[in-house]
Amino acid sequence: MSGSSLLNPLGMRHILIVIIFVLGVQTTNAQTLSEPDSLQVINKINDWNQGWKIKDVKLACKWYSKNADFTNAFGFNMIGQEAIQQYLTRVFGFDFVMAGNTVQTSLKFKKISDKAILVITTVERMGQETADNISLGTRNTTHYRLFEKTDQWEITAHLISDARSTASEKH
Repeated sequence: MSGSSLLNPLGMRHILIVIIFVLGVQTTNAQTLSEPDSLQVINKINDWNQGWKIKDVKLACKWYSKNADFTNAFGFNMIGQEAIQQYLTRVFGFDFVMAGNTVQTSLKFKKISDKAILVITTVERMGQETADNISLGTRNTTHYRLFEKTDQWEITAHLISDARSTASEKH
């Protein structure tokens, strides 16, 4: 692209669109959640983590809305707090799934509106096994949770993405 083509109206328009887009993204990312709201959301994620640690399904499912959309790392989808709780009750009953320890390694907020926020957390899970008692190695899992607020923040959607060790042949 020559220097003169940048000065033509079409080239300048292109540059202006890119600048507006970049500034818009920065403005959106600069929006923050209030401290009380942030703490409420973090505590609800901590309830999920603690529920898994102590095998307490009710605690893990406590903050899902009645019509929450949940999809785990294997693509199993449940709709609603009750269905999610029934599914996790079965999952928590598998010793090989519950083996190991999970550590949350990051947490990011992406504000969508005053009443909606996407929370992205990553965790490392060590010591989990397959049904054949073979170690899965360290698993890195990302949770995408959409929280929406009416009276309080509730999880209305939860997608789990799992990146297992390439050394593991199966999940």
